[in-house]
Amino acid sequence: MEHAAALLVQTIFNADTRMQALFKDQGDSNPESAAEFFRPWYQAMLMMIKSAEDFNQGPTQNRPGA
Repeated sequence: MEHAAALLVQTIFNADTRMQALFKDQGDSNPESAAEFFRPWYQAMLMMIKSAEDFNQGPTQNRPGA
């Protein structure tokens, strides 16, 4: 799950030049703050993946279209 979240965050940043510029600004000023810049994105991806896994493991009668 952690690897998937990291790949999703990487994909978002590779696709969006504005996000790359924000990250570069953070990294130029302080490498530690650049790492912290990714933390909320990574945490959000982990929560989304966990939510999807929980949904897929839940009872089928509660799923839309089931």
